[in-house]
Amino acid sequence: MLSNTLCVILCVGLTPTVQRTQHFASLTLGEVNRASETVTTASGKAVNVARVLDTLGALVCLVQPLGGDSGRYVHKNLPFSQEIVWAEDDAPTRTCCTLLESSPVIGGGVTELVEEASALSEADRERLVACVRGKLSLALTTALALSGSLPPGTAPDFYARLCAASPTPVMLDAQKEPLRLALVERPYLVKPNRQEAIVALHLPADTSALACAQALCEAGAQNALVSEGKAGAILLTAENSAWRILPPKIVARNPIGSGDALMAGVLFSHFVQQATLLESVRFGTACAAANCLTLTSGMVDPETINQLLSQVVLESVQ
Repeated sequence: MLSNTLCVILCVGLTPTVQRTQHFASLTLGEVNRASETVTTASGKAVNVARVLDTLGALVCLVQPLGGDSGRYVHKNLPFSQEIVWAEDDAPTRTCCTLLESSPVIGGGVTELVEEASALSEADRERLVACVRGKLSLALTTALALSGSLPPGTAPDFYARLCAASPTPVMLDAQKEPLRLALVERPYLVKPNRQEAIVALHLPADTSALACAQALCEAGAQNALVSEGKAGAILLTAENSAWRILPPKIVARNPIGSGDALMAGVLFSHFVQQATLLESVRFGTACAAANCLTLTSGMVDPETINQLLSQVVLESVQ
């Protein structure tokens, strides 16, 4: 087993956020709604991945752009290693809200209010790329995790550039053009959901998760993990072995961030503990379920993960 004192997982994302999660007995549009509980945390896909990795015991470094008082809050809220590119214009880091209902109406339960990220200057983007390249040059960097949407004005090949520059395996969680362009650089593992894969590769709307995984690998991915929400996910490996991963049956409190917890679990199990990719996806699926049981995104309890791990089912797909 590889000790986590010998490796660092580098997490990169361009759209961090201050996340406000509010709990309501019920929500009614057009009326005054009073939250019974409010939790404010640092969030964003890369932030969530890094925080779960830190919780699991991995050494992690997070590279991200921040600005304004909200950006300074994000920076201070995270206890692990960070490399920050501070916005030239000090534009505030965005704030997003998750509204949770205890007694959801049909179609309710979790409501997301998402603020779009501010554009990054070209100078800020290049500073960020230089920072990532510097970290990748260190011998202790074992894997690169790229996740999240790109800010307005960022070239869609941004992740492709980082994939091409990385001497270490890349795990990518992106969609649309950034995903499609990065596939050419043969990332080690991509993990879109089925709809994201369909849109990125211009596939027919009824394309199955397995066919999506096959298309992703044909386009360049070494391994592909295509999720279908509560129905689980399909893993297609470089050896052309296909598996369906069925998650534990739980009553989710807040599913936001579960994909990030999955990504963190796979990274930790595969690159720190040196488990097989299949077993690592199993562990990541337990992490995703554990995240769903918490109030806010990107949070897991290791004891809960261990309890859920035995409930993850692996089925070979012919």
